[in-house]
Amino acid sequence: MPSLPPLGKSLSARLLLLTIVFVMLSEVLIYAPSIGRFRLVYLEERLAAGRLAILALEATPDHMVSEELKRELLAHAHAHLIAIRRANGMKLVLSTQSPEAVDDSFDLREGTFFGLIGDAFATLMHRGERLIRAVGTSPSDASTEVEVVIDEKPLRIAMFDYSKRILELSIVISLITAALVYLSLQWLMVRPMQRITQSMTAFRDDPENVAHYALEPSRRGDEIGVA
Repeated sequence: MPSLPPLGKSLSARLLLLTIVFVMLSEVLIYAPSIGRFRLVYLEERLAAGRLAILALEATPDHMVSEELKRELLAHAHAHLIAIRRANGMKLVLSTQSPEAVDDSFDLREGTFFGLIGDAFATLMHRGERLIRAVGTSPSDASTEVEVVIDEKPLRIAMFDYSKRILELSIVISLITAALVYLSLQWLMVRPMQRITQSMTAFRDDPENVAHYALEPSRRGDEIGVA
């Protein structure tokens, strides 16, 4: 009876490892556009919140509100500055004070597939202390431009939380997939090949003892069954 190869050198173990690697690789390819999309949605939500906050200005005759209300509206939108520009040239700005110079500016109307991915990874690599400006259109009026100036740190924290959930899910999926592939290969390939190998080795050791190495033909019509 031939000894089985060590676990690390067996066919099933190698296929198990390859399955885990390929599943994780596919998850990485899925993660890149999804994290870009997550960042885009986050900024769009900030624009929508800014648009709602500035409605308070439009509701007043002189487009003015108290300083206390300004601070509350800006805090609700998590922004330092909110501005809208209408097609007729009208501009409304909500800000308690002039914010510091922004570190980067992003126009969400010009985002491309690879550009969004690059911006997302750039956000993850920065320390999150930047002040960024996002510009886009109003959800209710495509002709109205909305601008917000926000801290990048909350965005970066949200992206890392999202990445953590994706990583945990990827690990679970890869382990389940690898286990199912491993069991399937054990049943379909490895065990039948072990029977064939054992029969061949028994024939080499004692070719005259037919009962020792004879195999009962299976009903399989694939390559293993033919072998």
